[in-house]
Amino acid sequence: MNPRTKAIFIAAVACGAAASISVSSPQAASAKHCSKADEASVKSEKRAGDKVWHSAKILIKAPPKVVWDTVHEERKKDPDLAYSKVLQQGENECRLEQKFQLIPIIGTAVCEMHNSEVPLQRIDYKLLKSDRFKAMEGSWVLTPADDGKHTMLELSTHLDMGIPVPGPLMSSVTSKKLAKRLGNVKKMAEQHHAQVAAKEHSGS
Repeated sequence: MNPRTKAIFIAAVACGAAASISVSSPQAASAKHCSKADEASVKSEKRAGDKVWHSAKILIKAPPKVVWDTVHEERKKDPDLAYSKVLQQGENECRLEQKFQLIPIIGTAVCEMHNSEVPLQRIDYKLLKSDRFKAMEGSWVLTPADDGKHTMLELSTHLDMGIPVPGPLMSSVTSKKLAKRLGNVKKMAEQHHAQVAAKEHSGS
């Protein structure tokens, strides 16, 4: 991989439209990585032919409502996002234009995205057009656990840049990005839930 191609790849993985993203590569093989119970488990697999997807899941000790709000908050704070503006708003869906701040060699990337939501259950996003990427899509899925006291949060992502990228590099960088995003949500949600619980306890 030449320096420019590698730079494009690293910049793309750093870019988080509605979630972390992974890269479609002809050389990418299925891989799975499981960490400690308190951390995210990450895996990669091929879907619908040669589409390579990465997904990760983590157990968060907070109810779905808290996790849902936290996912939205965390996405707004994405440091890779220069701006995000609503082009069209519907009920539980919208069309967005988002500009990403990438590394100096690449500059920026503008993407038009479609977001759809099922409140407290899932958020799906898909690329409509971009000056850089061929395809980008993914989802956040929330599943109640422990009778609704906790939440299993899963993040799935796919990106097709139209260039071949070595599988090992893809898996390493994307796995770290996925785990970091889910780790951020877990920390924020559990802290918020603990603060609310403490206030309710002190007021009782």
